[in-house]
Amino acid sequence: MPKTDARPTRPNRPLNGNHHITGITADVTANVDFWSRIMGLRLVKKTLNFETTFRYHTYFGDTDGDVGSVVTFLEFKEFPRGLPGKGNHHAAILRVKSHAALDYWMDRLTQEQVYSELIRLDPTQPRRLVFQDPEGHNVELIATDATDAPQAFPASDIPADFRITGIEGIRTNASLDEIAPYAEHLGFTRNDGLGRFELQGTTRSSRWYSNPAPNPLPFQEIAVGVWHHLALDAEENLQGWRDFSNEGPLRTTPVYDHHVFDSCYTNTPAIIELTSAGPGFLVDQTKEELGERLALSKRVEPLRAKLERELTPITNPRRADGTLITEPASKPVRA
Repeated sequence: MPKTDARPTRPNRPLNGNHHITGITADVTANVDFWSRIMGLRLVKKTLNFETTFRYHTYFGDTDGDVGSVVTFLEFKEFPRGLPGKGNHHAAILRVKSHAALDYWMDRLTQEQVYSELIRLDPTQPRRLVFQDPEGHNVELIATDATDAPQAFPASDIPADFRITGIEGIRTNASLDEIAPYAEHLGFTRNDGLGRFELQGTTRSSRWYSNPAPNPLPFQEIAVGVWHHLALDAEENLQGWRDFSNEGPLRTTPVYDHHVFDSCYTNTPAIIELTSAGPGFLVDQTKEELGERLALSKRVEPLRAKLERELTPITNPRRADGTLITEPASKPVRA
């Protein structure tokens, strides 16, 4: 039988939307306070960057840390604060349900001494609120037109209608033409009117926006305050997607074991990660324990005592039920 040199084809099942978004922090205390207490996300994991044995990796999301809800941060204390340059991801975009939610968040951030700006004068574009976290990460809340099921955490001090309901996607310092080769290879479709690429998975979506006025600074591989990557959910076929990705316009790394999921990466010019859906955050902790005890992989577990002595202590500002530690816990509802 003659040999064939068939290249990998796009898997039949599409990428299932967003998995997570990751930034760079030098101050995990301020990081946790902002993303859990102020933004109302659940601290679902405090663990280590899986490429090192001594740096925190914090994760925030909905009640169970479900795929598509998670914002994460890698700790690099020694790195300076930077600005997103050409090809960097410019802003993480999170979803809210309505225009009224944007007004609520402008008021809430004002009370927390955070500057913000409503972008709502162009009727052809989605309304959004733009601001920065304490370390300079650009963040947008968008009144989304996505039909994905909401992914929220019942933060007790935020009305249910105004809570963050998952990840919309990313905004990148690159033109649609620059993003197109890899985005279209992965199955995104172009929407020039909204300045974005759109990916519809079986249960969730992802939107990849172009920044219309990209910063002329050079690309920053790692800088505090700069979003490092967007991760897309390859579910149970990560190796198939990795192989197909690698046959496209850009090379893709091998698959790496990251304990709670597996991953591979490529530069697009920005960094995109393809990620398995599981095993997930409950692989080594119960739902009630998420975000409390330091979670370590088997490789790093022998360092636990040393790490717990030397790492910056992290205090979770919220309980598992969404209440703040400064207020009484909510009482369970009787059937």
